[in-house]
Amino acid sequence: MSTRLPSLNALRVFVAVANHGGVSRASEAINLTHSAISHQIRLLQEELGVTLFNKAGRGLSLTGEGRRFAERVEAAFAEIENAAQEISGNSHKRLRISTISSFAACWLLPRLGDFIASCPDIDVDVQSTNKPTDLASGDADVSIGFGTGPYPGLFSELLLRDWLFPVCSPDFASQYRLHDGVWCDDVPLMHSSYEPWSLWFAAAGIKAREPEHGIMFDNSALILQAAVKGQGLGLVRHSLAHDDLVSGRLVRPFSAYAESPMSYFFLCRMEKLNTGPVVRFRQWIEQQFASFPTRVVCPE
Repeated sequence: MSTRLPSLNALRVFVAVANHGGVSRASEAINLTHSAISHQIRLLQEELGVTLFNKAGRGLSLTGEGRRFAERVEAAFAEIENAAQEISGNSHKRLRISTISSFAACWLLPRLGDFIASCPDIDVDVQSTNKPTDLASGDADVSIGFGTGPYPGLFSELLLRDWLFPVCSPDFASQYRLHDGVWCDDVPLMHSSYEPWSLWFAAAGIKAREPEHGIMFDNSALILQAAVKGQGLGLVRHSLAHDDLVSGRLVRPFSAYAESPMSYFFLCRMEKLNTGPVVRFRQWIEQQFASFPTRVVCPE
């Protein structure tokens, strides 16, 4: 078998196909034609004398040898990038963080200044999205995922389990006389499609149907904003509502709460786990979650 170093172009194509699970998606990501990518992969396999991919439906899956090779190649590219930054005199490193929009707006951004102040040599790029976590594309270094897991092929660490309960503005609570032991079917309810009211109704012992009308949001941060403006009673997560409850902008009229079916996870590709910016961000966010109150305080 040849010991000559494979071309960097071929290796970058290989990593792209490995991360995207197929030639078509890799073609879009790195702006090469389908035939050019297939040609590079074929030459690389012939040069190494091993099969790197197997067909999997319309896509490709790494063989055992291919997976081990991909991990080493990606780690080598990360080391080359770090070396280039150092020798060019650019001491700043970049950290790309992907997370859902509601968590970015209500939890991460209000606290991120502390991380930036403690790590001034790291340039932070926050990418908010409502799509499922996808680190394979290489567009982000780490992700704060919100889901049920598992996350095969990624380093995954549980950060926080969350709780669901209704919130509203103080004036709204007074207007509808909301408190434990009283439920009014005429209260305007706000909710999201993936966190139905039925979860909280069961925990509160309330016999009511899932609302068919009212405002539905695809972003829990919007529920909080609407609730602050007095537009309804919103079902939200403790992690997102905490700061508004502490400030008094929102109140919890009911003491019942339900566990959210989804939790927050720290996610990254294995080859990124021990890189400097990722290590420091992981330490920081673990400390932030460790000090975050996990106990749901009942309304007075």
